[in-house]
Amino acid sequence: MKWAERIQPFFDAWREPSFILAWHDHWVRWGTLLRVRTFGDEIPLNVEVIGDFPRGLKKEDPLGLELRFYFLKGEFFRDEAEYYRESKSHRAAESVIPCGTFSPTRDPAFIESATVLLSGTVLSARPFFVDGEKMYAIDLRLWENVLRVVSRDGYGELGIHEGNILSGHFGVSGNVRRREET
Repeated sequence: MKWAERIQPFFDAWREPSFILAWHDHWVRWGTLLRVRTFGDEIPLNVEVIGDFPRGLKKEDPLGLELRFYFLKGEFFRDEAEYYRESKSHRAAESVIPCGTFSPTRDPAFIESATVLLSGTVLSARPFFVDGEKMYAIDLRLWENVLRVVSRDGYGELGIHEGNILSGHFGVSGNVRRREET
């Protein structure tokens, strides 16, 4: 089964597509990993491209990204106060660091990936199933953006709810469209 076929149920968990405005920068690995600038044209981000993508893009071309963030590992906090009290991080409760985009040590052997360190406020969380496995579709606020997060973990009896802070490492995949196509 192809990657795009395996990942499609994560996009189908939401009825309507939701696009984030971004600007084309360059291909990191031709055909799969695309560097864009997003979140107010300030943050470079690598996106693992799935499906068809526009050809002939030039630097600064406006794009619409339908993204999925895959919660790889991390933790959640009941609210922002608990996040600041218990988190060992000095990052804001809503923040993003594109850790897969640049080497923190300037290592020339660093291999770029589509990963980010991300913290955001949960707007909603609901279970859905993929091939019989329970997953969670989470709408996560990052500043003025609503990100769509897929997680295998719903955090047991406490459960993840509106107002919680979800913080950790995330993989980033997405469909890319020219802005006028969205």
